[in-house]
Amino acid sequence: MVEEYTRVGDKWYYLLHPRPVYIVASGRRDAKAGFMAASWLMPLSEEPPRIVAALEKTSHTTSLVLDTGAFTVNVYGIGDRDFVYTSGTISGRKHDKVSLLNVRLNYDTVTGAPRIVHPRPLGFIDSRVYRVVGDVADDVYLVIGDVVGAYADKALFNERYGWDLRKVRILMHAAGRAFTSNSGVFVARKLA
Repeated sequence: MVEEYTRVGDKWYYLLHPRPVYIVASGRRDAKAGFMAASWLMPLSEEPPRIVAALEKTSHTTSLVLDTGAFTVNVYGIGDRDFVYTSGTISGRKHDKVSLLNVRLNYDTVTGAPRIVHPRPLGFIDSRVYRVVGDVADDVYLVIGDVVGAYADKALFNERYGWDLRKVRILMHAAGRAFTSNSGVFVARKLA
């Protein structure tokens, strides 16, 4: 019966949380790179290997993804919640997030997109933009990417089963500053 439930209203998407949150990075070696927190991202298909991300149309990082045609998805654990939270709350158009958050990038990917090496992610996906859909929502682009490489920490990942959940705590976003993982609830503090 409907009366047993509370009306959720504009926050309907919280019903789909918590969900993993990642850092999407893009840019060129000879220009400003950008990165942002993103949780509306998922596998799209295995054949061909593709992912889809709903990325904010006004984001600096999104503009870099569209300009370069490439991006990485960096996976973090609960211990990096402050970094991920801050990455998602500071504008790359207004601030040099690389310097501000002491981020180190490497451009050794197949696509040439930057991957984050500090703080060290648990793994990352290298992706080339396959298609961008801009007419299904007012606030986000659906960015479909071909996965051209995927890498994980050897000590935490098993090719047959995926993440070793006895060892790893994948960062998940609940709402606002609240994060959780596959074990417990944690609250982030803003670093800058």
